[in-house]
Amino acid sequence: MKQSEEHKKAEKAQSTLREKILDVAEGLFAEKGYVQTSIREITKRAHCNIASVNYHFHGKENLYIEVFRLHMNDLRDRRIDAIREFMSDKRERGTLEELIHRFAEAFLEPFLNDGIGQRLMVLMMRERNDPHLPRHMFIEELVQPVKSIMKEALLQICPRLRDTAAELCIHSIVGQLVHVIQAQELFEGMDKATLPVLDLPKVVKHVVRFCLGGIKECMNMGPQRPPAQAT
Repeated sequence: MKQSEEHKKAEKAQSTLREKILDVAEGLFAEKGYVQTSIREITKRAHCNIASVNYHFHGKENLYIEVFRLHMNDLRDRRIDAIREFMSDKRERGTLEELIHRFAEAFLEPFLNDGIGQRLMVLMMRERNDPHLPRHMFIEELVQPVKSIMKEALLQICPRLRDTAAELCIHSIVGQLVHVIQAQELFEGMDKATLPVLDLPKVVKHVVRFCLGGIKECMNMGPQRPPAQAT
């Protein structure tokens, strides 16, 4: 019994240390970038040794990947959950406007936290400008799973929309939302009156209306999709 309790305490201590290393590493990667961040500095701030980092992550490269994987999993789950919630709402048939609005909110919300959100934004901007992640990691673990369920929801509401047009519409929606995120950092501290893109409620409303008009226009182009077969 005593041995079991000691084992649980040891496991908890290792789990806490792993989370501490991840948090410290994330802060340094955001502050300095991948190349300028050393394992030695991470261990110094995390109050551990190099062996602990190697035990949990097998080196700096895997530690960097794991920092991003945790965020990507969270971003993916938030977006998918928002779409699934919309699709499963049986009270009334949801509208296209509501779908885009829910997706936009789920997409932007993680980046709006003054602490974690700002750091995540900087971290992703650094990776975009100086990439060190596996080439297809974002596509396979974040983009494709979200795009798949968003496309399903979009075609459910807009049966006249062709598959290719649906995918292009999703890329257009995401492109606008990514620009909103980037603008928050680029124009930080500037007046919302002169830069409406910093007024988030206003800009989200605009993105929704703009995408709504674009998708409706796409539905008027080309032949209708055949109706879905009943299952």
